[in-house]
Amino acid sequence: MDLAGEARELARKLLGGGFSHGYPHVERVMRYASVISSEAEKFDRTLLEVSVYLHDVGRPLGEPHAYYSSLIARGFLGGRGCDGKFVELVVNAVEYHSYSYVQLRRIEPLSVEAKILSDADKLDALGIVGVLRAFEHGIRSGRSLTETLAHFDEKLLRVKDLLHFDVSRRLAEELEDRLRRAATWMREELGLPREEGL
Repeated sequence: MDLAGEARELARKLLGGGFSHGYPHVERVMRYASVISSEAEKFDRTLLEVSVYLHDVGRPLGEPHAYYSSLIARGFLGGRGCDGKFVELVVNAVEYHSYSYVQLRRIEPLSVEAKILSDADKLDALGIVGVLRAFEHGIRSGRSLTETLAHFDEKLLRVKDLLHFDVSRRLAEELEDRLRRAATWMREELGLPREEGL
């Protein structure tokens, strides 16, 4: 099995089938990464695929998940004799995908693959999938419906400003529109006031 295939199997094993952050999330991120990379000038497919597969493997350990994922990635790649520069680029991509970890540690992307992964991961937070993920997370965290809807305004509808590629921004526009409409309908059905910007 090739390196990307081994990384895929590790992600499948460690993350399970949870919709929000399990292996199905990794598959969706990979689909977005494929679309984004088709418009990138030059990229390393193996570096991108390995980074996508490993970006959330530390989630079962808690937060900051990007840190734990980067430790697992480093050990996984080091145990396979990967080149030091390749390992550092994967670790950087894994750390850079997490907005909160980037803010905490002031991490800058070292490769186009890190930017592709970051965009692809953020796109999966939008659209109807984003609505489902936000509510699943809200229920698990004990958030009220109003708090979850506020999360749309506070974070999800600002994702587009964090994206690196034109193709990502185009995709985000449509996905944000879907999320906005779903949030508006939900507020109407729940008798909640409409928020600014929605």
